Amino acid sequence: MTSETSARSSYKGAIRRGNAPAVVGWRWLDNLIHVHPVTTVAMFTPVIAACVWFSAGQAGGWALAGWAAAGYVAWTLSEYWGHRIVLHYEPEKGCGARLHYILHGIHHDYPQDARRSILSPLLSIPMVGGTVYLASGLGSLPLTFGAGYTIGYLSYDLFHLYLHHAKPKNRLMRHLRSLHMRHHFRDDSKGFGISAPYWDELFGTSIARQPNARTAGSGDLAA
Repeated sequence: MTSETSARSSYKGAIRRGNAPAVVGWRWLDNLIHVHPVTTVAMFTPVIAACVWFSAGQAGGWALAGWAAAGYVAWTLSEYWGHRIVLHYEPEKGCGARLHYILHGIHHDYPQDARRSILSPLLSIPMVGGTVYLASGLGSLPLTFGAGYTIGYLSYDLFHLYLHHAKPKNRLMRHLRSLHMRHHFRDDSKGFGISAPYWDELFGTSIARQPNARTAGSGDLAA
């Protein structure tokens, strides 16, 4: 059995329907580690608004828009490399293995759980907060960079949720959903760019060209 087949089998064997149990002994703490999608929107929408508000006058309109676009691109790289290097770093035992399960492994086990489809605040707050702090602390970097980064993050989270819980009619959305389901149910060592799959093409982790398997339809479990 190849390593790819082994990984695929282990993940397919672990799939469970419904919502996941608490990852810690206290439900209130679990609700802080994995939040409802509405909570994420409520947390980060004001960040975007504040960044736009306080960036007024820092530069011309086109320059601010350019910095926002740069922030968005920075997020897509964070999404790709964070998913590939951080979320799929899988220690076999100890605290590292436990942390991996809390942050991402549980999502692969329970792909239908909406709360586990949203990036944990344990990661999202430091990533967004750190970027906004750097943007605010560097005079040459307008806060719209932070706004673009945060828009990218929030769009990714909602897009990821959509791919798991909808059955899109649009051809492009069906294709993107298919790519992500292949990551879940066929080969989790590829397909790390969820909202930005072009980075997989660039960095050699594309899952788009893999031949269809007879069991690929099991991806519907995540819908």
